[in-house]
Amino acid sequence: MLGTKAGQRLAAAAAAGVVWPLLAPPAYAAPEPELDVVIQHGTVFDGSGRPGRVADVGLKDGHVFRIGDLGHVSARRRYDAAGLYVTPGFIDLHAHTETGRPLASARSSLSQGVTTETLGADGGGTSDITRELARLQSIEKGINVAPYVGFNSVWEAVMGESDKRPSAAQLARMRHLVKSAMRQGAWGVSSGLGYTPAAYARTGEVVGVVRAARQWRTFFSDHMRDETNGVVKSTREEISIGKAAGLMPEITHMKVAGPRNWGKSANMLRLLSQARATGTHAGGDVYPYTAASTGLSFYVPGWAQDGGTKRMLARFTDPKLRPRIAKEITAFVTDDVGKPGNVTLPTLRNKSIADFMAQYGNVSIGEAVIRVLEANRGDIIAVMHIGSEADLANFIRDPYVAFSSDGGVTESAQTHPRAYGSYPRVLGRYVREKGLLSWEEAIRKMTGLPATMLGMVDRGFLAEGMAADVTVFDPATIIDRATFTRPKQYSSGVRWVFVNGRLAFADGRPTRANAGQALRRASNMPTRPQNVRSILSATVAGTVKPVNDSGALALSVKVAQSADADAATGRLVVTGRNISLHAVRLGKLQKAHGWFSVTGVGKLRGGAERAFVLTVDEQDPLGEPGEKRVTIHIGREPRIYGALKTSSP
Repeated sequence: MLGTKAGQRLAAAAAAGVVWPLLAPPAYAAPEPELDVVIQHGTVFDGSGRPGRVADVGLKDGHVFRIGDLGHVSARRRYDAAGLYVTPGFIDLHAHTETGRPLASARSSLSQGVTTETLGADGGGTSDITRELARLQSIEKGINVAPYVGFNSVWEAVMGESDKRPSAAQLARMRHLVKSAMRQGAWGVSSGLGYTPAAYARTGEVVGVVRAARQWRTFFSDHMRDETNGVVKSTREEISIGKAAGLMPEITHMKVAGPRNWGKSANMLRLLSQARATGTHAGGDVYPYTAASTGLSFYVPGWAQDGGTKRMLARFTDPKLRPRIAKEITAFVTDDVGKPGNVTLPTLRNKSIADFMAQYGNVSIGEAVIRVLEANRGDIIAVMHIGSEADLANFIRDPYVAFSSDGGVTESAQTHPRAYGSYPRVLGRYVREKGLLSWEEAIRKMTGLPATMLGMVDRGFLAEGMAADVTVFDPATIIDRATFTRPKQYSSGVRWVFVNGRLAFADGRPTRANAGQALRRASNMPTRPQNVRSILSATVAGTVKPVNDSGALALSVKVAQSADADAATGRLVVTGRNISLHAVRLGKLQKAHGWFSVTGVGKLRGGAERAFVLTVDEQDPLGEPGEKRVTIHIGREPRIYGALKTSSP
């Protein structure tokens, strides 16, 4: 009952016509979940090469936000990964991604656990990176895409399709295109010296062009001139180009072609090891098949392709030249695959060159190839069974050789099975079944290793502050299903894939979340050796003057990470008029000569937490000589970038 005075007040109010609101308990809004996603109870492999550990991984705002026991932390969605492996999303150094409709779902790649693919392999990348990134940003993307600038494209744009020597002015023009592309955000220089017209370029001319990228500390990723009889000589050329140009020589889709050459993988890898021992960081990538795939015209001698496809077809009709061309094709095919039955044509019902030899009246290998090219008025895709399992095993085991697909996003049913099965094939066949690698080493060669080769600072590792590209797979069932006769069969065993924090693949199908990004390489992202089992530390303090004149910032960093640690430790503080960031959880520390990067989660003024990536760079190509440049990314805010004036820490 109400007290006497309270009752009197209510009675008086009623008499005066006052309406009192109903008494009710105050309403409280439900608190926002601390995380968007928690992947719980899985075995986490962080991409460093360290063994897996059981932990939960929390994602927020497109970043890895927390790793540990997150059972008490609220989340919008939880995924039970007990018995599954949780890894960084796989990064494909060499892909031929179809950027039209197939990229929107990206099923062929997501079903393998791939979250990032490079564009423009074998020298085919455009030199107009600004336009390419704008185009890529405007279309639907199931995964991230990162463009190269292509040496072949640059050479052809200036020199055409003919075999001729460049003038000093033409070399300068090609250097300008490469340098401009790097400034615009290309992830490296791709090349295909095994293909015309780039095959016409001499070693010194290649160096004279690609050295324009030296300042950007990137790599030269090349399909070598000769993967058959000249494979060792071509390896030496790769190393010499990289050393002379100041770039990392990266032999792409490593292979040894032809039975007479099998076993030379050891020579190739020894040369790369010797280069590293003398100060030239060198490596490669490989896909897990002994068969290659490219255009059938690959077997036509370069002199017969001089001037392009029309000139080639015209030479086929010359009664004096045709026998010579056929003879040289026959010799090349024999050296490359041994028997003509080892070259098949997927778009022609997988018929082999041997089949066409019989169909055309028992003609020679070269004559059959010419007739197929004539019937198609140009090139046609071929699959060449060229290699040995022993050489492939050598490449797979080498710690400086990353995994790739030479496939990429596609929906084609007439292709090489590598486009649908490369990564699960490595994990299922070569790790689980054959034991060539440990799980942690195979995962490192799919994640942390390619990330550092490309120069990425916020992908390739599972650590606080990294971009939330995450693959979850079942180690007991992951396997490829694609075959040479039926290549369009999706791999199995990948349970979930997250791209930039959003669920992109689940229950065997893409979600069409359109979560992929068009990635731009910044000046503070050097190609570098991966810090494997290293003891690292970094200390710096001073004042950062942003280039946009938004006000000076005070920076103080003292961090370290031991060889067996899950994360870095130490302090990181950034303060200024408009910003205050104090690290509360550190993630991954990475170091190279004159450069370091650290990720984590920090607390802002007001208490909100945000992921961050910080780099300090003494060799930034946009900086002045001797100047340190600092880049700070906080959450999804625009980056802060400026010069650092150091003081005592």
